[in-house]
Amino acid sequence: MVASALIANSIIIFADSTSKHAFALIELDVTAIVASSLGVIAVWRHKLKGYHGKSYLFLTLGLISWLCADIVLTYYYFGLGINEHPVASIADAFWFLGYGFLSAHLVMALKAIPVRFDNNKNRIVIIISSIVSVSFLIYSITRTLISFDFHGLSDTVPLFVNITYPMLDFILIVPAVLVLVNLRKDYQLSVPWFLTSLSLLVNAIADDGFANDVASGSSHNLLFWDLFFITDYLIMAAALCWFNRFHISNEIKKSSKVKL
Repeated sequence: MVASALIANSIIIFADSTSKHAFALIELDVTAIVASSLGVIAVWRHKLKGYHGKSYLFLTLGLISWLCADIVLTYYYFGLGINEHPVASIADAFWFLGYGFLSAHLVMALKAIPVRFDNNKNRIVIIISSIVSVSFLIYSITRTLISFDFHGLSDTVPLFVNITYPMLDFILIVPAVLVLVNLRKDYQLSVPWFLTSLSLLVNAIADDGFANDVASGSSHNLLFWDLFFITDYLIMAAALCWFNRFHISNEIKKSSKVKL
């Protein structure tokens, strides 16, 4: 995973300045396809059995939605010749849809464990993660509002789009931490969930920086955040690869033994 991220990002970093953006778009599509494909394989192998099956179905749908958003941006660049990232476009609709599926994924995961909310440990986790997330949310929205060059009603939608991303990240962070804490003793599931939680954190950081640079008109910095998004997909791919290789394979073996 680390080697893949280093290689993928190095290609962009050392590419010619005129080709960096094109390479970034292509790599975003490729890494999103890899992660989505591993998700499809996981769903096909595990089926929709129980909450885990439904959980990874929603995760896969979320990744596919984000893939569609990346394909839209690629079409804008190569098909329409739009070099700068639009402040608000149909790609944002796909990203928002992806967040909806990821939220459903986390809800199913919470049911699959299951998480007890009357547990003191979980209460502490909720309080601490909520404080950190709310602080991050307030800081991110405040910075976006300060940076955004607002010129009237026509800028309402772009402003809404920019402040929505940190809100959606906030919705995902708390349940992701809860799932991670409650799965730490389950080796087969804790590893992919650690990677998934790390992926969400990387995505939250990238969303914050990306939205702020779009709002302030610093389009020259957007390529830096693309490196985070590419790494995010690779981390998610690693999580799904582990889930396929170990958890699902063991479930299939257990099922075969029961039938025998």
